[in-house]
Amino acid sequence: MFLPQRKPGHDWLGVVVAIPEPWVTHLTDLRLSLGDMQGSRVPAHITIMPPTPVPASARADVIAHLSSIAQGHRPFRIRLRGSGTFRPVSQVAFLRLAEGAAECAALADDVRSGPLDADLRFPYHPHVTIAQDVDDPAIDLAVDVAADFEASWVVPGFRLDRVDENGMYSSMALFDFDAG
Repeated sequence: MFLPQRKPGHDWLGVVVAIPEPWVTHLTDLRLSLGDMQGSRVPAHITIMPPTPVPASARADVIAHLSSIAQGHRPFRIRLRGSGTFRPVSQVAFLRLAEGAAECAALADDVRSGPLDADLRFPYHPHVTIAQDVDDPAIDLAVDVAADFEASWVVPGFRLDRVDENGMYSSMALFDFDAG
């Protein structure tokens, strides 16, 4: 996992859409079986904002910002179907969003504003990572094994996570969508 430079007094914060059971356990087990030990620190999720250095002193502003964003969005359906890879740019295999990608992109655009305005390392592409930074045979196997994977659920909101130096995600706040 890539963690950008951060200054003293900054935290790495990320915003994610959680994946519910039973899929989160299934996808975590898959990731670990492919030799990707990051799966033990990072539960399966859809990234809205990757780990980004944010001053700890801005935490209240971040919470207010994300609360405001949640009020402007409605629950939406995610449907995962099929797999892909970001090779040769990045050694990642992922699940595709067959439904909900546009809503994730709109949410990501809104989140990455105000106190969370930051440049992205790569263009935003909503997905669920199933293998990262493993060898080519493991990436190939991940793409093959997940080719027929399918899951669907309604997303009620999103989560703010703090990411520690070891890449471990811990939940800081949940934000339910409020738009009616």
